[in-house]
Amino acid sequence: MTRTREILGPNFFIALFILVSAPMLSIIALAADTDGDGVEDHLDDCPVAEGNSTVDRVGCPDKDGDGTSDKSDPWVIQAGGFLEDSRQSMGDDQSHSLFNSDGSKYLTVEDTGGWGSSNGWLRIWDSITHTNLKSIEFSGESVQDADWSPDGMYVAAVVGDDTLQTYYSSNVSLLFSVSTDVGSGDQPNEVSYSPDGTMIAVVIGRSGNSGTNGEVQIYNSQNGAEISSFNPASADRFYSVDWSPDGSRIVIGGREDIWVYETTTWTQNATRNTNRGVINSIAWSPDGNSIAVCEAWESSGARIRMIDYHSMNERWVYSSSTSCNDIIFSPDSTQVAGAHTYYQADGASILIFKTHANSATTIEKLSAPRPGGCTSSGNSNNCGSVYGISWHPDGDYIISAHGRNDEGIYHWIVDPDIDNDGVINADDAFPEDSTQWDDTDGDGFGDNPSPAYQPDSCVMVPGTSKEDRFGCPDSDSDGYSDPDSTWTIGDGADVYIDDPEQWADADLDGYGDNYLYDVEVGTELHLNQRGDAFPSNINQWNDTDGDGWGDNFENSSWLDHRPVEWPGMLLTTADQADVFPLDRYQWQDSDGDWVGDEPNTPRSDACPYKRGYSYGDRVGCPDSDGDGFSDPDSNSPKHPEGDADAFPDDPTQWRDTDGDGFGDNQSGNNPDDCTGEAGNSFEDRHGCPDMDGDGWSNGGDAMPVDPTQWQDRDGDGYGDNSTGNNPDAFPDDGTQWSDRDGDGYGDNPVGITGDWFPDEPTQWHDFDGDDWGDNPNGSRGDVCPDEPGPKPKSSADEGDPLTRGCPDADGDNYPDPVDAFPEDYLQWNDTDGDGWGDNQAANNGDDCLDVPGTSSEANLQGCLDSDA
Repeated sequence: MTRTREILGPNFFIALFILVSAPMLSIIALAADTDGDGVEDHLDDCPVAEGNSTVDRVGCPDKDGDGTSDKSDPWVIQAGGFLEDSRQSMGDDQSHSLFNSDGSKYLTVEDTGGWGSSNGWLRIWDSITHTNLKSIEFSGESVQDADWSPDGMYVAAVVGDDTLQTYYSSNVSLLFSVSTDVGSGDQPNEVSYSPDGTMIAVVIGRSGNSGTNGEVQIYNSQNGAEISSFNPASADRFYSVDWSPDGSRIVIGGREDIWVYETTTWTQNATRNTNRGVINSIAWSPDGNSIAVCEAWESSGARIRMIDYHSMNERWVYSSSTSCNDIIFSPDSTQVAGAHTYYQADGASILIFKTHANSATTIEKLSAPRPGGCTSSGNSNNCGSVYGISWHPDGDYIISAHGRNDEGIYHWIVDPDIDNDGVINADDAFPEDSTQWDDTDGDGFGDNPSPAYQPDSCVMVPGTSKEDRFGCPDSDSDGYSDPDSTWTIGDGADVYIDDPEQWADADLDGYGDNYLYDVEVGTELHLNQRGDAFPSNINQWNDTDGDGWGDNFENSSWLDHRPVEWPGMLLTTADQADVFPLDRYQWQDSDGDWVGDEPNTPRSDACPYKRGYSYGDRVGCPDSDGDGFSDPDSNSPKHPEGDADAFPDDPTQWRDTDGDGFGDNQSGNNPDDCTGEAGNSFEDRHGCPDMDGDGWSNGGDAMPVDPTQWQDRDGDGYGDNSTGNNPDAFPDDGTQWSDRDGDGYGDNPVGITGDWFPDEPTQWHDFDGDDWGDNPNGSRGDVCPDEPGPKPKSSADEGDPLTRGCPDADGDNYPDPVDAFPEDYLQWNDTDGDGWGDNQAANNGDDCLDVPGTSSEANLQGCLDSDA
């Protein structure tokens, strides 16, 4: 309720730098029950306004005490209908008008300081007779603003000499006067009593473009002692102030900024930047949930803003053609009225808006005289300005303070018969309904019968019913009337008079037609079901999964498969039965395999008309081997061409990634050892590449390109298969592989198993390397196997059976075995065996060849020596 004299129009504004700041500050947590109405803040829909509503909102103002808050049950006429009742013409500008709390009196402020005469005036008037009861003259000073104490005992004014002055309203004697001065170039702009009357708030700002910073001052209302002072955001101007309905908060309007402070700690609770201009007036709604902002013209226009207090977000904004000077809520909070200055479409008028609309919605425009449509510029515009506005507590009466070519106080009252039904509002039980005017039983429904609006069917008995008929008893308050002798259930009366959730039962199954339930998070199942999900089906009432198919079932065989905890009951007459009452995506099962028919769901039967129990690749199809994977068919080929079972008769295998006929399951039958590579091996490994097709994988085949060989134990390059190509005759001997003569010794002449005579089966070794075999019993056996002798002269050389293969140490061509003197190449025979050679011409010759002797004399060697 701003009464500032700083009026800004298109040709008169202060050019200041526009600050862009964050639109809101999060609201600090409130106390448990801030407004003291017994409803904790987290449950209270109106936490800063005491209230007793319980029906639509909890803890909000409810004037008639019916449980429904004033927001939903407004008592101020919603269609407007204000008419100019009278006008008090004055000689000077009237800057302010304000009803006291019971509406019996109002005060006006004649702000003449510096504008006309030298004295300002505060006057108190009787609301009925408009008689001036008391007046206070402020000599040589202007009155910036004034306010009533909540009990009407006092009036407070802030004066141009930087003082706060408080008077008894009954005799206008001074209670106290205190200075509000904070330095040069400042002025008090607005004053406001706290709702409990114990404190007075004064906001101060610069009077020009220079001076000290502004200040918010809080005073004791009885003695003027300062309780607190503070400067939100170190700003230099504060123009407007109002209290929350419970007094726990105070809102201050500055230049572009709004601040909310807590009144126990005097700390900031919330803020918002409007990014516009001077906030001439600010008002807190009686329900505490809305703050109305009234802005002066600046730069590109002026605004009226409706702000939701709890979020500090704008609910709606109205762009005005001229400055908004003052703003006030209707006493039921449903409407707000803004007073405007003189220019263009909104000039010299009061605009009334819907508080809770989502956009600026004008209910009514109250206009003073508007010469020339208020379109002329500057001083050539003869329209007046509306500086102050007040709404009577009964909601039917508004006063407004006018000036500038239209000085005076206007009195606006609601049309005495706003609905034009011939019954004045005061006597009309339905002042906004032309079809009704009497309400004998006082239940809010008119006595006139149809076609009148909402005719009372029980004129002499109060009631709240409104669904089947109006104004009859409704025991459970569900809107449907209790049956009586003239109105039965068949007519539409309540079937369940003690159940507020139910009223009708079309199929007479004992379950009301109003189907209610809670939804379980995650499953979306219907819990705590009440009423009938199938109001036209006597055999069904619950639908736990919400798919439109009932929980009851008629097929007793289902009991063999149906878990006992599933909802529903066996009912032989049941139809529209849900086979799967806990699956909202399935309800039918044509093939009886307990997999639902509905396609494209998380659990659909891929073979809805073929019973099956597959679940691995697709659900509900035949599965011959019972491994969970379906038998292949035209719709789903076997794996890997499709997803069906690659081995429909083998319960241990179902996948064959490489399509080679060996399963991927390593713990199953014939598992594929090369699952990502097709192959036909089956001997060493299954399902691996086998180039020669002998059953042995390439990696395990010693001869991968020879289908007759696959193993080579001794690693000599010859296969172990005796019937294959190039078989190894010696599979465990890496030095041997063939035996042409079949003597058991390999043809490769190395090692102990080698055969030096590969084509002679009786010989194999030749230890001394003289080409005569070591086997004495074999062909051409070596007489001296450990000593090399002369080699055979040819393959046909049989040699001497007594000496072949023996050495001739002395080279006399007599092998050592037959050489009597193997180391004497001149001797070789000793016929008589006496140690002397038969070659008498050589040394050691035997002189007596046929007579053994021991003589050694010359020419007598080897002769008999009797005396030896």
